[in-house]
Amino acid sequence: MKFRSVELDRLAGQATSILAFDCEFWHAGKTFLPREVGGYHITRSGDSWVRSAPFFVVLPPPPKQLNRVSSSYSTVTPATATVLDILEETERSAPEFLGDSDIVNAYFSDPKVKPHLKPASWLGGFVKLMSTSVVILKGETDLKAIKSACARHHIAFQSPLRVVDIARHNPEFTKRCGTAKLEDTYACIAKELEAGLKTAFPIGKVHNPVSDAAMAIQIAAWLSDRS
Repeated sequence: MKFRSVELDRLAGQATSILAFDCEFWHAGKTFLPREVGGYHITRSGDSWVRSAPFFVVLPPPPKQLNRVSSSYSTVTPATATVLDILEETERSAPEFLGDSDIVNAYFSDPKVKPHLKPASWLGGFVKLMSTSVVILKGETDLKAIKSACARHHIAFQSPLRVVDIARHNPEFTKRCGTAKLEDTYACIAKELEAGLKTAFPIGKVHNPVSDAAMAIQIAAWLSDRS
């Protein structure tokens, strides 16, 4: 998809690549690791931008531990969401009946997840792309999780060319909208967001990384108009 955007021009500066992404997580003790990674890669073409198809990847869990997957923070079918809820309740009420891999097996079997499973080595190409891109996201956790996963898998982490973190404006969001949550902020300012970017980056289910990245792009563009 090709389109023009003064806001993306402003956000990119001289860069020719923008990468917007969001993660949902595995947990290894207090360490966050990427579980679902999704978003958009946008490249400059003359005076226009070319938007890639959205990307969505599911990465392997930390080994030798019980890995939890909440249906509220997973891109799964309703049937799998129900199974995950049952397994979550089983962990609370009767953990002796739950194997370490039961939750992950149910999650990985979902038709929205299974086609997107990638090995950890996928991160090598992703961080290389980050290193040549202006990265748009909300909060520091996603980048920290990517960096932690790279360290675990002996992949050289490469920092983004530049980071546009909309979470730096959380006080402004809270003052105006009564909250800094991504989806609530988006709803609060939706009427002021650029129509062309709404078309280019459609919004779907909350906590789907692709949808969350789309909200972050549009909010970052809105903020660029105000700076």
